[in-house]
Amino acid sequence: MDFGAIRLTIRRKLENGRLPLEKAARVWGRSPSGQACDGCGMTIGTGQLAVDGLARTLGGKAMQLHLRCFEIWTQERSSLLRERERSAARSLSLEGQPA
Repeated sequence: MDFGAIRLTIRRKLENGRLPLEKAARVWGRSPSGQACDGCGMTIGTGQLAVDGLARTLGGKAMQLHLRCFEIWTQERSSLLRERERSAARSLSLEGQPA
């Protein structure tokens, strides 16, 4: 899977709530144990770094990501939050204008 496809997959998971939008409260790296990445769905293999992030919205379950998927998740969640803030600000400014 190429990075563009991974970025799109992670973005969709953020939009539908399968990955958290909130910043991870705790992050740590570890050796992989052959589990699937919550970002791209591919196995985190031997020789790769697994990054675990704990977010309150997942009910205490840590998300497991490849290092690159963690970086993409961080970028995409920030981008999506900014887009939502701009959209909310536009909606508020339009409410005050006459029809």
